[in-house]
Amino acid sequence: MKTSKKKLLSTIVKISISVFLLYLVFTKISFGEIWDTIKSVKAHFILLALIFFILSQWISAKRLLLFFKETGFDLSSKSNNILYLIGMFYNFFIPGGIGGDAYKVYILNKNFKWSLKTLTASVFVDRFMGLTAIGILISILSFNLLPSTIFYWLIPVGIVMIIGISYFFVKRFFNVYLNIFNKTLLLSLVIQLLQVGSVIFIILSLENSTINFINYILIFLISSVLSIFSFSGIGIREYVFYEASVLLNIDSSIAVSIGVLFSIITAVVSLFGIIYHFKGSKLYLSNDE
Repeated sequence: MKTSKKKLLSTIVKISISVFLLYLVFTKISFGEIWDTIKSVKAHFILLALIFFILSQWISAKRLLLFFKETGFDLSSKSNNILYLIGMFYNFFIPGGIGGDAYKVYILNKNFKWSLKTLTASVFVDRFMGLTAIGILISILSFNLLPSTIFYWLIPVGIVMIIGISYFFVKRFFNVYLNIFNKTLLLSLVIQLLQVGSVIFIILSLENSTINFINYILIFLISSVLSIFSFSGIGIREYVFYEASVLLNIDSSIAVSIGVLFSIITAVVSLFGIIYHFKGSKLYLSNDE
């Protein structure tokens, strides 16, 4: 009961943050401006953005499967992809229900009686590696914010520190996954680069003039980290992009539209999870499929 109350409170807080931040954004810029901007997008670039996002999620599912298999959970690749898609649906469309990660843990435990503790650890370290990759990319792109090239040495130092801290954290608390640390870190970087590519295509769909892509990508990566404090990243992403537009003195409707379009793409892909959710697809092990 206590856990349920904490989960409900957490959900309410996240939704409240999302609503509040969206309110702040749309009191400073009209929704009509955003809609007019979105209506003028170039469809072929949006299609490319969608493809890059789908690829990023497909590789994300592959990364999670590596963590499962490392602990002896030999889930089939097809079943893992279905489970990952349903998890996306839960994360995006069911704010008051079980979260996507918790759903994966619950279903796998229910179907195969696998350890709840080990499953939770696999999902947690999977997310942690994603945050590590974001930290590395932020460090690389931060050269654009440094006051002088004399400080560029801070970038490789920062990257080494992030990788080192991540490595020793996994070694200390989740040693069973140490053998796949390098592989999952590489996959995490590919995932984030694909999402960066998705954002670049969104920008290209909205604007013809020259834009400092580095700043927008940096803002997107920062909003990705902060998104854990809101429901599905909604609100925070748009708010961060709006504040960035003010700081950089650029068109606010373009900036906010980038965040809105990325949320729409995420929603469209996540919605396909409802098919497997109601279909009740059976999960299989690699040898049984």
